[in-house]
Amino acid sequence: MADTITITPGTGTDVVLTVIPGSVKGGGGHDDRGGGRIPKARAGYARNGSCDVVLDDATTTVAAVLALASGVGSGDRVVTGAGRYADILSYDALVDVEISGDSVQTAKISWKGTYNPEAAV
Repeated sequence: MADTITITPGTGTDVVLTVIPGSVKGGGGHDDRGGGRIPKARAGYARNGSCDVVLDDATTTVAAVLALASGVGSGDRVVTGAGRYADILSYDALVDVEISGDSVQTAKISWKGTYNPEAAV
């Protein structure tokens, strides 16, 4: 099984990304409220993360990656990992894409989602 991340848009086809090893980050962003004198309570659980991919014409095109970016409104993407990234699973995610690089063009793909597909309802 390959070490990949798949992003499934609300409509359209899945995009399978072969990520740059060591670039995958995940976790954090929970909605914690209170603290101090008031006991801390978790109002929402997050499944956020990011990864970097190399853009080339053969496997990962600029157009395909730019199409992953979420529009205005609530998130509708599902982010799923495979291989060593199998613990990544984010529902109702908002996805952001940042393209950079000089000689080698890369894209940083970030997502903010939830652990539960019904949480955004």
